Amino acid sequence: MTIDAVSGMRRVAFENFPVSIPPAFVLPFDATHTEANFDEYGIACPLSVLRSLPKRQAEYLAGRRAAIAALREQGSSALDLPIGPRRAPAWPLGYTGSISHTSSIAVAVAMRTCRVQGVGIDIEHIVTPAALEALLATAIDATELAPLTTIARRLGWAFALTLAFSAKESFYKATAATVGRFFDFSAVRIVDCGIGGSELKVEVTQPLAENIPSGMKFAVGYVQMDQYTILTSCAW
Repeated sequence: MTIDAVSGMRRVAFENFPVSIPPAFVLPFDATHTEANFDEYGIACPLSVLRSLPKRQAEYLAGRRAAIAALREQGSSALDLPIGPRRAPAWPLGYTGSISHTSSIAVAVAMRTCRVQGVGIDIEHIVTPAALEALLATAIDATELAPLTTIARRLGWAFALTLAFSAKESFYKATAATVGRFFDFSAVRIVDCGIGGSELKVEVTQPLAENIPSGMKFAVGYVQMDQYTILTSCAW
């Protein structure tokens, strides 16, 4: 028997966002999934995943279930989402999307390519105070602290820096297929966090592609899912 892939999920909406992004499908999971669980949901388990640890199998299955639910919401009849080039999901023709997960939650969003060139999503647990220095050393530079201050005053620096990191991850996922190569966190910087508390702006600091020049700005929406978790998304 094949179980409905949408069971056990909830939708999280990005409100008051310049680009209309569909709700993300959110699915909690644990690391006890086995190959039999893939069969129950009609999702193929790639050999590379089958050979991995149970935690990786659980992440993959939950992420694919969320992605298929997101695709169906957009009108796709896809039953599975195989691994494509550079280990990224091979989205069906006419659709694009993004998957992310923490150690216990998978999320996914999908959109039609007639509406956007790319969409990215990222979910993060708010970092501990001990991890703030590492974020500042690897993902965020001093020029970004000023625009983040507005958020930090309300919600603390752990929240603000986690949000900045997550926003850059969402930007990377949204543009990766167009750029076609790796680029690091310095390729984009936080320039504005707004007043409404649901989006921030990032600016490209170097030419990434013909249609992503230096100075181009992108909006990144965000939702605080609970006390410990942030969800961000970028579409363009």
